[in-house]
Amino acid sequence: MAASASLVAAVLGAVVVVFATATLVWGAAQWAHPSDHRVGERWGDERVEVKEWTGGKGLVSAGGELWRATSKDALEPGDEVSVSKVKGLTLEVRKG
Repeated sequence: MAASASLVAAVLGAVVVVFATATLVWGAAQWAHPSDHRVGERWGDERVEVKEWTGGKGLVSAGGELWRATSKDALEPGDEVSVSKVKGLTLEVRKG
């Protein structure tokens, strides 16, 4: 009986070690591979469209999604603007 309990404990320990090692290897591989979803590098020279605007803030359509945006420029819905900076989940846009 004691031998079978030792065997079960050894097998479970081995399973835990294998699982932990696989998880660490997978995590390291993900860390090394750059994500396709890095917002700051997403648009480059691509123009985005102003959808709603009031004062210095509003919504723009960028990458097929609506984003909050701010600008020092006077903008109107329909204007095409460039993304100059990303601050968290808000885009800073400008004319030109």
